[in-house]
Amino acid sequence: MKAKNTSELLNGFTEYGRLNGVKIIDTHTHMGDIYGTSLPVSGIDDCVSLMDEENIQSIWCSAHGDLFSPAGDVNRETKAVMQRYPDRVRGYYVFNPNQKELYLSRINETLNIPGYIGLKLLPNYHNYSLDGGGYAEALEFADKHRLIVLCHTWGGKPHNSTKEVANILKRYKNLRFIMGHSAPGETDEAIRLAVAHGNAYLDLCDIHRHGGMVEKMVNRAGADKVLFGTDMPWYDPNYCIGSILCAKITDGDKEKIFYKNAENLLKSK
Repeated sequence: MKAKNTSELLNGFTEYGRLNGVKIIDTHTHMGDIYGTSLPVSGIDDCVSLMDEENIQSIWCSAHGDLFSPAGDVNRETKAVMQRYPDRVRGYYVFNPNQKELYLSRINETLNIPGYIGLKLLPNYHNYSLDGGGYAEALEFADKHRLIVLCHTWGGKPHNSTKEVANILKRYKNLRFIMGHSAPGETDEAIRLAVAHGNAYLDLCDIHRHGGMVEKMVNRAGADKVLFGTDMPWYDPNYCIGSILCAKITDGDKEKIFYKNAENLLKSK
C-alpha cells in the first residue's frame, strides 16, 4: 500500500494549483531583457502577473540591465521598479568592483532609498575575485550597516568559489551573506560554511532541481539557513515551489523556506 502524503501544503497545492494560505518571498530574482537570450517573461509587469498567479508576495531583485550596465548608469532599472511596485519589489544594489569609485559614491542609496535591502555581487561575471581589494570597502559598508549581500557563487569557477566565500565570512561577521545558487559542484562545502557561520545562508536558486538537495540542506544545515530563490524570469517559480513541497521535510520547515527566513533577515537589519 502506498503511504499517504501527510503534507497539508502539498495536498493544498495539488487541489488548488497554487500555494494558498502561505506567503512566498523570492529572494533571488531578476527582470528585463538580456543580450543573447529570449525570455518569454522578462518585463516587471509580466513578472508581477506571474507573482500574482503563484501567490508570491514579494521579490528581491537585481535587474539584468543593472548587472551589466554601462559606466555611469548605476542601478537605474532596479530603482525604477522599486518605485513602481513598492510593496512587491525590494532591490539589491549591484556593485561592480571594476568601477569601484563610481559605485562607492552612490552606495548610500542602500540606506536612503526605500526598498533597498543590500548588495548584489557578481564576481565571476565581473571578472574580479570576491576577496579582492575592489570589493573590500563595499563589504565593510555592508558589514557596518548589517546589510544583506547576495553573491553569485559557483564551485570550480574563478572568483566566487567556496574558497573566496570562506575568506569573506572570516572577515565580516555582521552582514548577512547569501550564497547565490549555493555553489554548484561545491554545495557540500557551502552547506558546511552555512553551519559554521551564523551569518551565512544557502540559496535554492537553480540548485533546487537536483534530486534530494532540499532535504540535504535542511538535514545538514537546518531549515533556518535555507532561502527560497528562483532566478525568475529564468525559471517559473512553480518549479522551485514544487521541489520544496515534494521534499521530505516538515511543513513547518517548508514555511521557513518559503517566507519566514526572509522575513527574519529583514527584521534583523
